[in-house]
Amino acid sequence: MNPSQDFESSKLGTKEYWDSLYDRENTNFNDFGDIGEVWFGEESVEKMVEWVTENAECGETSMVDLGCGNGHLLLELSNEGYQQLTGIDYSEHAITLAKSVAKEQGREHIHYQVVDLLSIEPGSWADSHSFDIVLDKGTYDAISLNPEQEAADAKGQDGPRERYIKAVSKITNQYFLITSCNWTMDELIERFKPFFKYHSHVKYPTFSFGGHTGSKICTVAFEPLP
Repeated sequence: MNPSQDFESSKLGTKEYWDSLYDRENTNFNDFGDIGEVWFGEESVEKMVEWVTENAECGETSMVDLGCGNGHLLLELSNEGYQQLTGIDYSEHAITLAKSVAKEQGREHIHYQVVDLLSIEPGSWADSHSFDIVLDKGTYDAISLNPEQEAADAKGQDGPRERYIKAVSKITNQYFLITSCNWTMDELIERFKPFFKYHSHVKYPTFSFGGHTGSKICTVAFEPLP
């Protein structure tokens, strides 16, 4: 996919899909103690945590996970000693699950909040919060599938994807670390360059097909522009 090509909309880009998913996962956790799926697998979590530990001290570093789901990434960061951890999600069911899991594991210092990061209302959450490190594991991917994006693109207007990038730029003090399976590293750099510059990336196992070499996912770190 080249950077100008748009995704077709999908139910994965709707709040209804995630509410339904996390409603079921709450039931599974309450009945069986299963915290639910780890999106993109454990390797991506390990790689993101490794990057954080190499680039940020435990002390006063504040972090937020955008679209935190069950909070698994934050739990792993907590295991490394990080304390100033926040998770936000627009699904109330996801936040309910994340809080339940954190309580069960004795990690109630992790702060969870229901937030619609795409809100453009004056005084929105993004206007009043900032963090040293902002984390995204699949959230930009999901937002890119939002049906509203297609309509906005057709009209030449900003859609959920553009609003997301602007919101992320408001809340990032030092680094934005994103993991994606829908976008390549070069595409992410192109998409985020109005507000961010490339810092580094994580290496994953590669595969070759049809004369091209790549990996299934990418993790890229950005710094906000001055």
